[in-house]
Amino acid sequence: MGTVVVVCFVFTVYLIHHGHSQENSTYTLLGQDSLIDLLNLDVMNENETVGNSGTSILPESLNDTCTITETNGTYFCYCLIDKDHSGLWDFAAIRKWIVNSNYEFQFDLKCVNFSKIVLPWPIKAKNIDFVRVKSCTITGFFTDYGNPYIETIPDHLRVMDISDSIILCGLKDLMSLLFNFREVTEDYNCGNDKTLQTLIYTNVTLEYNLEEIKLLKNDQSENSNEDVIGAGSNMIAKTRELDHRCSFSELEQIDLSTSSTKSRYLLSIQTELSTFPMLTFYNLSNTGQSEIAKEFKIWWRFFPEMKLLDLSYNFISTIDLDPSAYTWSSFKIKIDLRYNNITELSQEDLELLGSLPNVNVDIRHNPIHCECSDHMIEMLEIINDDTKWEAMGLHRYDYLKNMTCNLPDILKGRKLSEITKSDISCPMFSASSPAPIIVLSICIVILIVIIILLTKFRKEIFILTYTRFHIILPCQPAEISENKTYDAFVSYSSQDEEWVSKTFKELEASSQSEGYHQFRFCLHHRDFIPGKTIFDNVIDSVESSRHTVIILSKHFLQSHYCMYEFHEAFQQSILERKRHMVVVLMENIPEGELPTDLKRCLKTFTYIKRDDSIFKDRLIFAMSHKGRKETKSISTNTSSNCIDNPVFSSSEKDVTLRLETSRPRHDDSVITLSQIVPDLVVGRNESKSNGYTLA
Repeated sequence: MGTVVVVCFVFTVYLIHHGHSQENSTYTLLGQDSLIDLLNLDVMNENETVGNSGTSILPESLNDTCTITETNGTYFCYCLIDKDHSGLWDFAAIRKWIVNSNYEFQFDLKCVNFSKIVLPWPIKAKNIDFVRVKSCTITGFFTDYGNPYIETIPDHLRVMDISDSIILCGLKDLMSLLFNFREVTEDYNCGNDKTLQTLIYTNVTLEYNLEEIKLLKNDQSENSNEDVIGAGSNMIAKTRELDHRCSFSELEQIDLSTSSTKSRYLLSIQTELSTFPMLTFYNLSNTGQSEIAKEFKIWWRFFPEMKLLDLSYNFISTIDLDPSAYTWSSFKIKIDLRYNNITELSQEDLELLGSLPNVNVDIRHNPIHCECSDHMIEMLEIINDDTKWEAMGLHRYDYLKNMTCNLPDILKGRKLSEITKSDISCPMFSASSPAPIIVLSICIVILIVIIILLTKFRKEIFILTYTRFHIILPCQPAEISENKTYDAFVSYSSQDEEWVSKTFKELEASSQSEGYHQFRFCLHHRDFIPGKTIFDNVIDSVESSRHTVIILSKHFLQSHYCMYEFHEAFQQSILERKRHMVVVLMENIPEGELPTDLKRCLKTFTYIKRDDSIFKDRLIFAMSHKGRKETKSISTNTSSNCIDNPVFSSSEKDVTLRLETSRPRHDDSVITLSQIVPDLVVGRNESKSNGYTLA
């Protein structure tokens, strides 16, 4: 019962969200050699027909529909239901009509053009032991839910056969069942579990009243679509909380074949909530199975008497059985895997088949690919070696030798026993040759070395490809174009002026000739505006430059003006939220000699060493705007952040800039106006410090 509800729920959600209307069509039932003709019963013998007129065996409305025969106290009722009698056959009404009869009843119903009948689950009646339904539209399927009368009827039905039919699910009844599933009784959930011997439920589709679907879909109240979906999603968990289990003690055959609506929870629900001690035949052919379910891999735990498992006409691609079957299963079982998607057999597959003498797996009519592969070579070697074939216990699978190839086209139709290794066009290296492994190993080693080198020197690669070849590689930090007067303001001590002047003037001169944008640097001995205070010049220069280059030396640390410039540059970095400052380390300076702010800055901003072998390249890269039109770029994605700024050597720390809302204050680093230029506070005197002329 739980399986039917799950399937109904899945279709309900699909229709609500997709507005899908399922046509009144059925799937064609495929003929299958292994399908047992269970119910080839002659339930109507016209020579023994008992006329209905003048009798009250069935309700009078069925007199023109059903033909009744009687044998040994059993009425066989064959009913042909056409459009004119659609909906007249009502199981509940018939159950009430015959409740006091001493006869057994068996019904064989066949509908014309899917005429309607009323057949509520769990199909319980005092004296009906056989119901066969074919090509009908079943209504009222959930109407017996909550009916206390069901609890008073003992199990009686032996055969339930519903095929090529449509179940018209009532949403109102289905929703009531979903929301109250914990209250489902054993009699309603298990049905006739104590007496049922044969269950056939093939080629059955589900439909809904479209008007109910539209109402539920358009319902804007809180208890609409979301509640329905939530109730259905929790139903699987609710089934596991039921306080009863179904025991199908007489059930021998289950046929659920030819259906595309089987729930993926089908077997787990069945095996968790029910026992099948006498089941010998289970048919799930043509149901879209893509693998052998775990419950079937260890079938002896759930179906101890199983003799035939039909999984034909599916999409199973592997033979995945539990090797311990030989230990636990004491009798022979046939597993039908014909017409699936098994394209190759490995040596492990053949060894598994040979090791299970109590299991017979039929894999004929599968599309075997006879293309060059290790598995194909292994199988051909075993097939062509009779001694090995017998030693592996494969004499029961001689039919494998007569299976034919499906691919490639040149071998299509050829028997496996007629094919040799040379026929499958294998390359010069065989499966056992070490040459491919050696070549592959060398390639992998080379690839690993390249990856290591690229990882270790990725920053240098980014820099040199730009400075030497004018190429911007992908995954570089984003840069926003800025309309600034200078590319960089250079902050340095007058003691380092000779080196600074030479280095940066050379960069200005060479940048144009080498294809770069011509750099323009602000050097205070050259570019400060006379008549403005030093502080105004410093502030204006920092703000009008895309970068501030700090030439860090011991002389720099001894200059109050240099430290003031450093603080302005540091503050500008915070305001612009980018790496405004570029630090050039002229010499090694003990950490203890650094002021707190500068020490913290060096932990935040990485730096370029003067003696770096690619010092010039690092400096150019740091100050260049990588979005310039004249630069060739091999990637249009300039906003990714795959690596940090690659200017600086890989040995340096690269710590993300810690943004602060105000300038840090420390007694040993803050520069005050009176400390720097007391002459400016007292009066207008001309003096020189750090190469500045105070005006």
